[in-house]
Amino acid sequence: MSVTDTNINKIESNILNSIQQLRQVAKDRGIDGMLTVNKHTTFEHRAIQRVNQEQIKQQKNLESIVMRANNFCDDVTSENIDPDWLSAFMSMAKDISGPHMQTLWGHIFALELSHSGSFSVKSLRTLNQMTQREAQMFQAACNLSSQIGYDTNRKIVLNCQNNNKSFLLFNKPQFKSINLGRHKLPYNSFLTLSELGLIHHNELEMVNLPLDKDLPISYGEEKLTMKVKNRSSRMKYYRFTNIGDELAKLIPHENNPEYFSELTSHLHNAFNF
Repeated sequence: MSVTDTNINKIESNILNSIQQLRQVAKDRGIDGMLTVNKHTTFEHRAIQRVNQEQIKQQKNLESIVMRANNFCDDVTSENIDPDWLSAFMSMAKDISGPHMQTLWGHIFALELSHSGSFSVKSLRTLNQMTQREAQMFQAACNLSSQIGYDTNRKIVLNCQNNNKSFLLFNKPQFKSINLGRHKLPYNSFLTLSELGLIHHNELEMVNLPLDKDLPISYGEEKLTMKVKNRSSRMKYYRFTNIGDELAKLIPHENNPEYFSELTSHLHNAFNF
């Protein structure tokens, strides 16, 4: 067999696979009537069948999410859930069919029952738009996030600086940021998360930190207490949005020892432990 014949067979095989996939998708969605023997039935009959099939699938999705929510519930006194929030939740959750995403939606439902107002409808819409791949990007971002000071906002530290004035008289210091791509968050993933409204796009800077007060930092289970070295100490970071902070509650933090080692090395530039 010639190379040309092999290529033709590969193309035919791809076409056949595409046809098979098309027929399977059409059958699953109840829109294969004109491709199969069902073409002899009426459009009205097939439409009714399709709607019933879709509703059965949505019912299964909702019941699966409720079952998963039950695993997160406890004996804590529940609060009255907002009916408008519940309607929005049901409208979006009914089409969530992947097991991983169903677990996230079940977790949201359980948390909202325990603490009404934990998740905004905007957060639900953002999660509803996320693909499995984007959810994995967000997991990577959460694994690099820290909580600094006494607020609960999440930050991804880029670098820490100590711009000593006497040093600046002769040299302009060069501060190299942590390469997030080495820790499973390349820049294109960061841009995707920013476009989803999960992380602010611009770098922020923490300056004018008090010299006489402790500054706590939490990275997963790691807890540190720091004090700034001098008035010129500063920290650059990316900040999670409010939506990002809300959804981060759903993501179990997985410590990255290599990143934590690099993070503490940067912190030592500007802080004493």
